[in-house]
Amino acid sequence: MLNKNIIAIDLAKTTLQVCHISKDGELLSNKAMSRQRTSEFLIKSEPSIVAMEGCCGCHYWGRMAEEYGHEVRIINPKKVKRYLEGHKTDNNDALAIANAALQIGLKYSKPKSIERQSLQSLENSRRFLTRSKANLGLHIRGVLLGCGIVHPKGEKGLSRAVLETIENNILPVPLLKMIGLLWEQYRELKQEISKIDVELDGLIINIEECKRLTKLEGVGTSSAVSLYIALGSGEQFQNGRQASAFVGLTPKQHSSGGKAKMVGIDKNGGVKDLRSLLYLGAMSYISRLSRSKPKTRKDEWILATLQRVGYKKTCIALANKTVRTAWAILKHNTKYQPEFLTA
Repeated sequence: MLNKNIIAIDLAKTTLQVCHISKDGELLSNKAMSRQRTSEFLIKSEPSIVAMEGCCGCHYWGRMAEEYGHEVRIINPKKVKRYLEGHKTDNNDALAIANAALQIGLKYSKPKSIERQSLQSLENSRRFLTRSKANLGLHIRGVLLGCGIVHPKGEKGLSRAVLETIENNILPVPLLKMIGLLWEQYRELKQEISKIDVELDGLIINIEECKRLTKLEGVGTSSAVSLYIALGSGEQFQNGRQASAFVGLTPKQHSSGGKAKMVGIDKNGGVKDLRSLLYLGAMSYISRLSRSKPKTRKDEWILATLQRVGYKKTCIALANKTVRTAWAILKHNTKYQPEFLTA
C-alpha cells in the first residue's frame, strides 16, 4: 500500500495523457486531457506523487505540481521504457510512467527552478550558436577551397580570404554574393554569441553559487553555470560520488562472484557537455601546473597522480574531484578553501 496516490502524466504539446492510481494500487482513470484540464486536475487532487518523463516541458509542469502540494518525480525515459507493455500508445506510456514511479530504488530528479532553467536555456542557446558558427565557417572554407582559394587556418585566415575574394572579384557575381551573405551571417553569429556571454557574466555576478564554483581548479564561467544547472542545491544526491556518477565521471563497475572490477568511464552516459567542459578545464589547469610549482595540497596530489597514471587519467580524476567538491559547496552552502602549502 502506498502513502500517496500516483498521478503519471505523459506530456505532449496540447493533449496530455493522465493516469491516476490510488494508494491501494487501483487504476482510477487513464484518459487524455487538455492543458487546462490537466492543470485543474492537479489543483483538485489531494497531495500525490506526480511522475513524468524527462523532457522539455517536465520542469514547467513539475513546478506547477509542486505549487499545488504534490511530490514530483522526473524519470529518465530510458528507465520508463522497461515498464512499457503492449504497443506504444499514450495509454500504455502513462501506465509505464506510473509503474516506473512505483519501483523501489529507482532514481529520479526534481524540477529545475525557473532561474536554473533560464541559465540552461542561455547556455544551450550559446552552444547551439557556437556549433552553427563552426559549421558555417567550415562551409565557407569548403566553397573557397572548391574554387581553388587556399587560406591559412583560423578565423583571421578565413576573414582575410573572404575579403580578398570579394575585393578581387575573381569569381562569378552570384557566387560572390552568396559568399558575402554567408560571411555576414557568420559575423552576426559571432556577435550574438558575445551578447550571450555578456548576459551569462551578468547573471553569474548575481548568483552566489556560480561565483563560488568559479574558484575551483579549471572551472570558468561556462563550467560554473553548467555545474549549477546540473547539481542545483545538491539535495537530490546523497553524496559527492552520486553527483559525479550523474555527470558521468565515475568508473563503471563489473563485479561477479564477490570480485569487483573497475573499468573506464561510460562515454555514452552522464551530462556530456558538462563532462567535456570539466575535462578541458582540467587539461588547461594541469598543463599550467606542470610548468610551475605546486601551491596547494591538491596541486601536489595532481602532480603525484600525473606521474602515477598519466595525463588523460589525471584529467578525469581532477574533473571527478571537481564535481564532488562542487556538490559539497552547493549542498552545505560553503566556500571553496584550498589548503595552501606552508613556505
